[in-house]
Amino acid sequence: MVKATTKIETLAQWYGYAGLMPFILLALVIVSGAGLTEPARVLFDAYSAIILSFMAGIYWPIALREEGPASPVRILSACVSLALWGWFALMFPEMLRAASFVVAFIILYGIDRYVLEDRWTTTYLRMRMHLTAVVVASQFLVMLLG
Repeated sequence: MVKATTKIETLAQWYGYAGLMPFILLALVIVSGAGLTEPARVLFDAYSAIILSFMAGIYWPIALREEGPASPVRILSACVSLALWGWFALMFPEMLRAASFVVAFIILYGIDRYVLEDRWTTTYLRMRMHLTAVVVASQFLVMLLG
């Protein structure tokens, strides 16, 4: 595992944590029952799918250059499968949609943490754990109270 924190990694942390704002704010609007619940749900689900696809897309260049113990075919397959998962999830009923996103974001974190751990810094992995926890909590909030 790489240990140094670079300026670009600091910027990535800012972007990563800022990227939680739509999850948190939209989840709060949805569970509040305010008059904007339906449009907030559409935005929440669309944002979930976009972020899932974006995070899965990170694996594409890793698969093309993978020389370590992780299988490039499996990494590339995970990349494509998770991106499609997000798209298909948009067609599911609301309760199943949120549950599907929970599973997908946990799988993403699992890949980062247990398959590609040697590719990331400890700072990045800690951030990914925090981001995943908030995203999953937001999805559960919407699923159970939305």
